[in-house]
Amino acid sequence: MNVAIRDLSTAAPDFEAELQRLQHWSAETDAAIETRVAGIVADVRARGDAAVLEYTARFDGVQAASVAELEIGADELCAAFETITPAQRSALQSAAARVRAYHDRQIEANGRSWEYRDADGTRLGQKVTPLDRVGIYVPGGKAAYPSSVLMNAIPAQVAGVAEIVMVVPTPAPRDGGANETRGQRNPLVLAAAHVAGVHRVFTVGGAQAVAALAYGTASIPRVDKITGPGNAYVASAKRRVFGQVGIDMIAGPSEILVLADGTTPADWVAMDLFSQAEHDELAQSILLCPSAAYIAEVRAAMNRLLPGMPRQAVIRASLEGRGALVLTRSMEEACEISNRIAPEHLEVSAREPRRWEPLLRHAGAIFLGAYTSESLGDYCAGPNHVLPTSGTARFSSPLGVYDFQKRSSLIEVSEAGAQLLGPIAAELARGEGLQAHAMAAEMRLQGVAAVAPTAPVAPAAPELGVFEVVQAHVDALLGLAVAPGQRRLVSDVARSLAQAAYEPKARALALFDGAEPVGLVLLYDARLDEKEPADELYVWRLLIDARHQRRGLGALAMRWVIEEARRQGVAAVGLSHVDREGHAGPFYEKLGFEYTGKVDGEERLMRLSVSG
Repeated sequence: MNVAIRDLSTAAPDFEAELQRLQHWSAETDAAIETRVAGIVADVRARGDAAVLEYTARFDGVQAASVAELEIGADELCAAFETITPAQRSALQSAAARVRAYHDRQIEANGRSWEYRDADGTRLGQKVTPLDRVGIYVPGGKAAYPSSVLMNAIPAQVAGVAEIVMVVPTPAPRDGGANETRGQRNPLVLAAAHVAGVHRVFTVGGAQAVAALAYGTASIPRVDKITGPGNAYVASAKRRVFGQVGIDMIAGPSEILVLADGTTPADWVAMDLFSQAEHDELAQSILLCPSAAYIAEVRAAMNRLLPGMPRQAVIRASLEGRGALVLTRSMEEACEISNRIAPEHLEVSAREPRRWEPLLRHAGAIFLGAYTSESLGDYCAGPNHVLPTSGTARFSSPLGVYDFQKRSSLIEVSEAGAQLLGPIAAELARGEGLQAHAMAAEMRLQGVAAVAPTAPVAPAAPELGVFEVVQAHVDALLGLAVAPGQRRLVSDVARSLAQAAYEPKARALALFDGAEPVGLVLLYDARLDEKEPADELYVWRLLIDARHQRRGLGALAMRWVIEEARRQGVAAVGLSHVDREGHAGPFYEKLGFEYTGKVDGEERLMRLSVSG
């Protein structure tokens, strides 16, 4: 009997209505399931191990005196690995290696901490840390999903999660032929746990397992996040405990959408559509293609291949209930429709897949080219197969290393930064009626109101404070005087500040002795020079107030500059002086500066290497 899969055409007047019907799937669970799950979750939260044992006996037929009897040790996981066939061991190890390599690259691309300092010395950044403990749910019994173990555990391991706890039901067979204290323990699943580096495994399933992971019991540790697929009871339990713990997603039925230009063998595309339809009757398989002749070929291939499929009844129900063969006006239109559907799996089965990939914005995973079967992604290509479904790819992403990490903002405000940010924060806080917020920001300004900063950002020595110049400093700095003998050599404060204001690569630093301003330093980062960049922090100006000469403040300021260069990783400190009577050359030589032999106009250049 031929497959009665629906035929649609974008040229048909009722296409939009048909497309909406095709996309409709309710994520709402049965009210009876919700009620039952709510009771189970509450009971496990209240009674812990006793409730877990009771539900495991009731639902899985496994009798145990304690939850400890339901835990599988590392030795049994290793033994399971040794028990499976060599071909299975090789397949598990190869798949795990590829999944791990992909997620290693993922963590390097977007899973590391970072920070920077802004102009006033404030340090800002993001600290990335792994979750402490996660739980992964793996379906059990006759079904064997070792790939789910790999896809959930390996990114957690790569992220640096300290403890990975796996729960997997091992129901006793209905005929009572198995040991009812153990149930059916699938060796391939346990071997995958061994390969993936799972730390603890409990043979518990259903809503009771999710509740135990979320709230913790005497035997099963509480986790920070739960990932992994499950039935309606598991999905309902995950939804219910969300907020107490994190979850990966509430997954709907599996989906595949194939964009085909008619160049791929029709049998290949038909089997790819089958590959998702065989999951369950609610799975969805859609073909979008601008060629009516090719769609007919795919239909014929489906009719010919289906009788040989072991799960043909499930495939037929899926294709006839939620599948579609859609004739489009063009590949461009097919891409636009695909974006509206936002499928879990999207195959671009075309001669030039890279031509169409830029047009595709929404999909859990995109499989490019005729040879890229979706099934390869399910098992061993490398990217994660836990993907958003039911159109949630519009705003969700595949499971990845980032799901097992959290991010904290880093803020370290300098004294100078507090003077800049404080008035802004206070103004906005008062606008919101939050006086304590405003006052907390303004308290950091009290020292500036008296001209003296309350605490140096980076003091060069106990006698000297060095600060980024802010507006509150300006009046006091304008009172500094150049010593009479230096007026032909050093510009005054007003000129210096004006020059610094128009040079973005310059830093103006105020020098304070306690509460009293005593000098000014202008620095220039020569690494940023457009014409002649140099690995050098250049002292553009050093001015010590006439009233504070011969106190060693100039030497202290220069030593601070030298240390600042080391802090920034700059190779040298440079400066120059006019070759006139009273110049500061001898002073700089005592500090270790040497003449480079270069002259720039009237200026003789000096340099001090600070590397190492």
